[in-house]
Amino acid sequence: GQFIIIIIIDRQQQQKTQARRSRSSNMAITRRRQRGNLLFSTAAVLALLSAAIPHNQSICRADDVVVAESSPDADVAAADVTDLLEEAIGAASVADAVVDDLDDKTSEKEDSSSVAEETTPEEDMDKLLNTLGEEGILSQEQPVAASAEAAAEGDTADQVEEEEQQAQSAPVQSGPFIDLFGDVLLSLEMVDETHAQVHQHYTNEALSGKKVVGLYFSADWCGPCRQFTPDLVNFYDKMNARRGKKDEFEIVWVSRCRSVDDFGQYFTHMKWLALPPQEAMGQRGQYLGEKYKVKSIPTLVLLDEIGNVITTDARNKIPMDKAGIGFPWRSPMSILISTLLPRSLRLLVKSQLDGVFDAIRGTIGKKTVGGGFLSKFREALAGKVGGQR
Repeated sequence: GQFIIIIIIDRQQQQKTQARRSRSSNMAITRRRQRGNLLFSTAAVLALLSAAIPHNQSICRADDVVVAESSPDADVAAADVTDLLEEAIGAASVADAVVDDLDDKTSEKEDSSSVAEETTPEEDMDKLLNTLGEEGILSQEQPVAASAEAAAEGDTADQVEEEEQQAQSAPVQSGPFIDLFGDVLLSLEMVDETHAQVHQHYTNEALSGKKVVGLYFSADWCGPCRQFTPDLVNFYDKMNARRGKKDEFEIVWVSRCRSVDDFGQYFTHMKWLALPPQEAMGQRGQYLGEKYKVKSIPTLVLLDEIGNVITTDARNKIPMDKAGIGFPWRSPMSILISTLLPRSLRLLVKSQLDGVFDAIRGTIGKKTVGGGFLSKFREALAGKVGGQR
C-alpha cells in the first residue's frame, strides 16, 4: 500500500511540474504579444499624429544646410506628439515593470515548489496520510478496521453464495465409487517449476471408463513411500500407454500426510487423483484403511470398475512385474466372471451381497461370525477369490 501511494505522489508531482512549465511558456508568449501590441499601438498613434500636423513646404538654404520651416501650429503639434510619445514610453515601461514583477513572483513560486518537491517518498506519504486524516478519511483506526471487516464479510458472503451455486449445479452422483471416495476428487497441474494449480473433479466423471482403480496409501514422511512413488509413476504411465488399453488405469491417493502443506508438496510428485486432504486425514481415510486392512504404508489396492477388490498387494507385485505383463493380476475366477457377466449384472449382484452382509453383521455381530470370514465369503461369491490365496 505504501508503494502504491508513493507512485501516486510521484505521478502527481510530475503532473504539477508539467503544468508549471506549461503556464510559464504561456505567460512568456502572452508577454511577447503584449509588448508587440504596445509597440504597434505606439507606432500607429505616431503615424496618425504626424499625418494630422500641417507643414510649411518652403525650404531655403543657409550655409548649405537645408532647413524646413514650420508654422507655430506645427510647433504646438510637435510638442503634443512629444508628450504622447513620452506617455506611451512611460506606459510601456510600467507594463515591463509589471511583467518583470510577475516573472519574479512566478520564479519564486517555482523555486519554492521545487524545494517542496525535494522531499522523500516517506514524507510525501506522511503528508498524504495526514491530509486524509484531516479530511476524515483516515481519522480513526476503528472505521478502517470496520471497513476491512465489512470487506471480509463481503468476501465470505460471496464464497458462501458461490458454494451454494456450485452445490445447486452439482450433479447427483451414485455408485460404488461415490460410497468409497465421496463426490469430489482432486488433481494437480504444474503451471511451472515452482507453481501448481489444484482442480476439482466429480468422482463419477473422473473415473468414467476406468477398468482398474488403485487406492494408494502413502505419506511424505515415509521413506519407503518416497522410494516407491517414482516407480509407481513410471508404471502408471506405462499401463496407460498400452495399445488398446489407453487411460484405463487410474489411481486415487489416500494421503497419510500430517498437514495440508505436506499434502500439497507431496502431491506435486504424482500424476493421478487424490482424496481431498481433509477427508483423507479424516473419517473417510480411516474408513478406507480399515475396509482394506491397511497395516503399513505404502499400500496399493486395486479395484475393478464396480469397486470389487482385485488385489491388496499390488505394491509388491509391481517390483516383480515392472513390465505389467500380468496387470492387474486378476484371479482366474475373476477373469471368468468378468467375461461372462456384464458390468450392470455384476454391479447388481455386488449391491445385493453388500446389503445381505450388512444385515448379517447387524444381526449376529462381527465377533460371532468374524470379519475375515465375511470378507472372504463375499469375495468368493463375487468371484474374487481363487488365484489370490
